[in-house]
Amino acid sequence: MQELQTYRNQIDEIDTQIISLLSQRFEVVKKVWEYKKLHNLPPLQPERWQQVLSSKKEMAKQYWVNPEFIETIWNEIHKEALRLEE
Repeated sequence: MQELQTYRNQIDEIDTQIISLLSQRFEVVKKVWEYKKLHNLPPLQPERWQQVLSSKKEMAKQYWVNPEFIETIWNEIHKEALRLEE
């Protein structure tokens, strides 16, 4: 049972890191939004988004993570980023 708790603690620590990294990412998103606003650029730039999504799916393959799962996650992250840019 101690071994299971050790694994759970490791998962909790990783989850904390994921949330912290998402917070950092969204802080940068806010800076991007300010730049886009200043330069009259639209929040959504489809070509850039496709590049990001493709690169993350390729990266997922390198780490043996399901690319479709990563696509789902990145779509949600992107939705939140767009919401922050409004």
